[in-house]
Amino acid sequence: MQKNQSSVMEEADFIIASEMTHRDHKNLKKILIFTVILIITLTCLNFNRAQSYIKYERVQFESSGAILFANLYYPSKTLEFQEKQPLIIYCHGFASKRDFDLRIPIEFTKRGFYVASLDYQGHGESSGKITNIDPITGIPALAQDCSRLLDKLETLPFYLNINTSQIGLIGHSLGGMVVLLNQALDPRFIATVALAPAVNFDPAIIGINEPDFIDYLPVNLLNEENTHNLLIIMHVEDEVLDFTENALKAQELTNCTVIPLRGPLLGGGHQLFSDIVLIDSINWFENHFFKSMTINGPVIITFYLNYVLIFLNIILLFIIIISLISVSSRIFFRKSYKSKEIDSLLHKTSLTTSTKRKQILKIILYVGSFSLNWLVFERIFSIKGILYGSLNIIFFYAVLRLLVYLKKHKHERSKLRIKELITSQFKLKYIVFTIICTVYFIGIYMIFSFYYPFGFIWPSNFVVHFTLGYLAFPVFLSIEILLRKVIYPQLNYLKAENSKNRVLILATMIIMIILMLLTMKISHFPSVLFMYIIFLMVILQNTKILQYIKSFYPVVIISFTIIQIFFATVLSNAIGVNLIL
Repeated sequence: MQKNQSSVMEEADFIIASEMTHRDHKNLKKILIFTVILIITLTCLNFNRAQSYIKYERVQFESSGAILFANLYYPSKTLEFQEKQPLIIYCHGFASKRDFDLRIPIEFTKRGFYVASLDYQGHGESSGKITNIDPITGIPALAQDCSRLLDKLETLPFYLNINTSQIGLIGHSLGGMVVLLNQALDPRFIATVALAPAVNFDPAIIGINEPDFIDYLPVNLLNEENTHNLLIIMHVEDEVLDFTENALKAQELTNCTVIPLRGPLLGGGHQLFSDIVLIDSINWFENHFFKSMTINGPVIITFYLNYVLIFLNIILLFIIIISLISVSSRIFFRKSYKSKEIDSLLHKTSLTTSTKRKQILKIILYVGSFSLNWLVFERIFSIKGILYGSLNIIFFYAVLRLLVYLKKHKHERSKLRIKELITSQFKLKYIVFTIICTVYFIGIYMIFSFYYPFGFIWPSNFVVHFTLGYLAFPVFLSIEILLRKVIYPQLNYLKAENSKNRVLILATMIIMIILMLLTMKISHFPSVLFMYIIFLMVILQNTKILQYIKSFYPVVIISFTIIQIFFATVLSNAIGVNLIL
């Protein structure tokens, strides 16, 4: 019998060793294949970008006591009909950032325009608040940010190539209000396009209550004397701002041109995702700058391909990260992984159909209870209720685990072995491996976002906002507890680890959708939406890591650093735009 058992062990050992070698080769092959595909897609993205601009430069400057940032895009095209080139400054919408919407930089630079995309007060990487007022001039900071950026640009070497009679502004939503204010106060801006601009609205909505600021709202500032060559494009059924109170009111005040849009648009009427918007904007600037809408050639919109290539590259990068984790895990945990595989081979369990059904129902019940807990707290405390609900889950889980532990050791005289529990979880190799995986994620993300200016996330005050970022930890921890400590043990009816991971991934996606629905007030903001995507990616990464090391706490604590950076950026934005979470 002993000989038999030994023979089985040897056979199992051989099978697992062969299987692991096969998997190692498979993972390395996968990394190689996806790396080759990534090189191809990055080359395509680089070629696509080169059709528009040859490079971009991060510009830092000061405005009303705040440090602001902008991206300056250098066009790949020169203009045959004139020596110098035009410049436009682009201002994004409320709670967004300068490199989420690439339509303006892409479509204008390929027509020979220099484009500066600005993070104005309280947005993106820039500091300050949208309610700031310049202590020297007494003018709202938002009404000077474009002018201060232009002051900075005038000091840079590229400005020798700029035709100073061809400088314009374009902005969307709150950015539309920003460009309206700047063009009214600075005659250097020759032409302006405002996309769904905030003109006549209740300023208290965004926390503006100062009388000095209210005097500078577009409805109180704009007139025919301080506004020239202004085009407003807005959907007649804009779901955020009323068309009559904003577009038509601006026309009444300034006698500007208004292009009303009708019919359904991707993302709704306010976002203005339409080729017509871009074509009309380009025609407006070229007509006022070049005195012709045809001299610069036909307008062909191509930004769609750019976004397809960006998201394809992001997906490939994430696949490579997961593959690197798999390969690294086999280097770090070859022996322990091998013993676990042998153990699972020798001790397979089979459950009855009724037991499987019970466990599936339990999973549904746990996810439902978790979501209901969030819902109740959100109804009572608004968005902050998500944090309180998460703390509630952690508290009850901790109490339950303590009771189970005490019951299990009630006959033992020894004290709680907290030190042993900690050392068993926080082994050096577990910590090192988790840090390496986190570095994979952050490092690859940073390299890509610097290489290509899309979705670069960074808080305006790293120390303060990164510290405040710990507020997201209870939410992250409660989700991980649900997935790893509650749902995972119910999946023993599935033999393959990959099958268990698929269930966890499905549960994660359901939870993230519920979280987005419960925070709909802010989840449509680009920085918040991007954070939720990162949230999902980190949990998926952890699913892969925990498949190998089975050490819950170091993985959760160290991997949270990724989410902390992105949540810190959301907080930075929320504080900057006076949004109370």
